[in-house]
Amino acid sequence: MADNFESEIKKIDDVYSDIVAALLNKPEAQDYETSRIYFENVAAKMNQWASDLKDVKKMLESREPLRDLTADNRPA
Repeated sequence: MADNFESEIKKIDDVYSDIVAALLNKPEAQDYETSRIYFENVAAKMNQWASDLKDVKKMLESREPLRDLTADNRPA
């Protein structure tokens, strides 16, 4: 089943990796200029992450929904 969602999984993995990298590379609070640049870059990246996740949502919504797999011949 995972191979059915390869492109969606790859996009979500990329976003996750970027978020983790941003968290791990947070500068020291004492350096104002570096912190300012960091937060400006993260804000720009957040727009990209939101766009990527929106694309994944659209890809998942465009898939044909699963049919109802329940039996028509249910016991009484």
